[in-house]
Parts: sequence; structure tokens; C-alpha cells
Amino acid sequence: MRVGIAGTGKIIPEAVQAMKETGIQVVTIWGRNPGKAAQCAQTLGIPAVSPSYDAMLESGIDFVYIGLVNSVHYEYAARALRKGVNVLLEKPFCLTFEEAKSLSDLAREMGLYLFETISNLHLPNWEAVKERIHEIAPVRFFKSDFSQYSSRYDAYLRGEVAPAFDPACGGGALTDLNVYNLHLAIDLLGRPESVEYRCNRGFNGVDTSGAVILQYPGCVALCTAAKDSGGPSGVTIQGENGWIRIEGIPSTCPSVEISVRGKEPERFNLNRDWHRLCHEFEAFKKMFEDGDYARMRALLTLNTLTVVDVLARCRTQSF
Repeated sequence: MRVGIAGTGKIIPEAVQAMKETGIQVVTIWGRNPGKAAQCAQTLGIPAVSPSYDAMLESGIDFVYIGLVNSVHYEYAARALRKGVNVLLEKPFCLTFEEAKSLSDLAREMGLYLFETISNLHLPNWEAVKERIHEIAPVRFFKSDFSQYSSRYDAYLRGEVAPAFDPACGGGALTDLNVYNLHLAIDLLGRPESVEYRCNRGFNGVDTSGAVILQYPGCVALCTAAKDSGGPSGVTIQGENGWIRIEGIPSTCPSVEISVRGKEPERFNLNRDWHRLCHEFEAFKKMFEDGDYARMRALLTLNTLTVVDVLARCRTQSF
């Protein structure tokens, strides 16, 4: 599996490291700043720098990993698919449902793989939670919080607006952090009956923190995220027959505790001692090499498209 990297931002070193740890070949990189792309190639041990995005797509790669600003995800993914290149697209997948559906349809038409690189869905700890959720069922309340004081927030308060705090670039707490919470809720509970979003806004209208309420038959899910403050992040799932607690940030799900009524609580950690992104890239590599197109389509249609729809509905309410 040969991958080209599109982008030179903060996520790129982590993604490249994780790909290499899982046996994926990172063969070239392209960035809108050629000098920065060359520096990334040297630092990360990537053998080639592509002179243009199109040149990279035509270089014989199997996949392009798109780690560009949120607002251009659709454009660059569509260009890759039209060139016959499979896509690894960073979260959030797209900013509108129409864009996401268009990419999904194009991938199906071309017979190509299209993955949203969302780490927590592929963690062994999360898979174990899903396998054991019946022990506490029926689920009545789901709560997931991902709050951490952003390293860019002080600069933002001084008026320096990075893409992560720019609504025009698709920035904000919803798309940066709450997307992880929403993926877990929707993977577990499915499409909600209704969606409500309430948020704190910064001086330029961006949501610096906020809460999403998802209503299901007999169950409420509350997903909260903050870039303007910190707190003890984690996930709590309450059922009539017990509860499940994931301690730590929802993007990594580092520890799980299960308490079933009438039994002693059980704590475990099944995640391997890898980089936090390794499990997802291992899953993508396996699906591609096994030709498991049906599994990819299921992830895309049941998880990613539903999450994008919820995100879009939230953004409509908040801006």
C-alpha cells in the first residue's frame, strides 16, 4: 500500500509515523508551500517531494492521505477520486452532507476506497465496548466529553486566527474535537431522531466550546467539547443493567471500566502500545489488501455520512 501525503500541517508527522509503524509505504509528499514540503520530507524520511498535487496523483500511489484545512477536503478528495486514486481523508470528512454524499457516490462509481481517518472507531477498547454493550442494555444515556485548552487559544484571544479557529476554514470545537464524540455515539446508537447544538462563540463567531444533544428512542446522547477550557474528558454509557466508563480522551479511549448490576466492576485496556493512529491505519490497510470493499462502504455510509449530516445540522444552528 503506497501512500502520498497532501499537506504539511500539525497532523502530518503523527500520521506518517503511524503509517510506517503499520507497514504502509509513504512514498511522496506535496504541500502548497514547496519549501515546507521538502523540509517535511527530510524530517520524516519521505523519499520524494511531488511538484504538484496532480503530479503526485499520477505518480503510481495507491492512496492519497489528505491532511489539508477542513474547507478544502471535498475539492482535493474529488480530484483524487477522478484520477483513480483511493483516498484517506482526515476528519472532519466534509463540511456539508452534499459534499460527503458526492464523494461517496464518486468513490462507488469509480470502485475506489474512501476512508475518513477517525482514530477511535478502530480501537480495540471501543470494539470491546460494542461487543459487551448488551450486558448493560438497554442504553438510556450516553455522555462523551473531549475538552482540552487549545495550544492556539491564547493566540486566538490576541486576535491571531489560525484555521482551527476560523469558521471559513471549518474550524471550531465541533469539527475539531466533538467529531470524535459524535462518531462514538453514532457508531453505537445509529442515526438520531433529532439534533440540537448549543455553543460558546468567540469574537469571530467560531464555536470555542459546545454541546450536542442527540435524541434516540428511549435514549439521550450528550456530546460536549471545548477548546477554550480543560476538564476530565471521557465517555459514560448508562444502561438499565449497569454502566460503562471510558477514561481519558475519546480519540484514544485508553481505559475501559464495565459495571454490570450484581457483579464486580471490571477494568481493562486492549489497545496495543502503538501510536494513537496506528489502529485505524492497520484497519484501512487490511480492508484494502483483503479487498473488503463492503466493509469500507458500510463505514462510509453508516458512520461517516451520518456524522457529516449531524455536523452540518449543528453548524446550521450555530452560525
